[in-house]
Amino acid sequence: MIQSLGTIMSSSAAVTVLTGVTVFVVGQLIAKRFIEPYISFREQLGRITALLLREQATITNFRANHETIHDLKDAASQLMAKYAALPGSLKRSYLGMKFVPSKGEVLGAAQNLNEITSILAGNSKENTYNLIKEIGLKLNIPTTYSSH
Repeated sequence: MIQSLGTIMSSSAAVTVLTGVTVFVVGQLIAKRFIEPYISFREQLGRITALLLREQATITNFRANHETIHDLKDAASQLMAKYAALPGSLKRSYLGMKFVPSKGEVLGAAQNLNEITSILAGNSKENTYNLIKEIGLKLNIPTTYSSH
């Protein structure tokens, strides 16, 4: 009787340990595959917001230095890279809810960032404010200090 009770207890302990390990591994897979890429993408959107708000005056007044131009190019490439790293399930919308902007919106925003760098590097006097505003609309982030 005592021997069979010990077998049941060790079997129960093994099941508990196996269940705990399985839950941990599945949790890590979900975190690494879905949560971390999503957080990284959202952080990049935050960096773009900070960059465009911080440098808005220098960009719109055509006084951006090489560092700002480099930061804008880097922001565009990082945006595309982090979007590409997202799993397809996060890129789809469910019941009208979307977690991230569409591929076209991300591509358009990256192109706008690159267009701003081209304007600034080429000493053109094209309007960069509208491009900054478009980036905000495409990515659903604040990029200007105006309310609309």
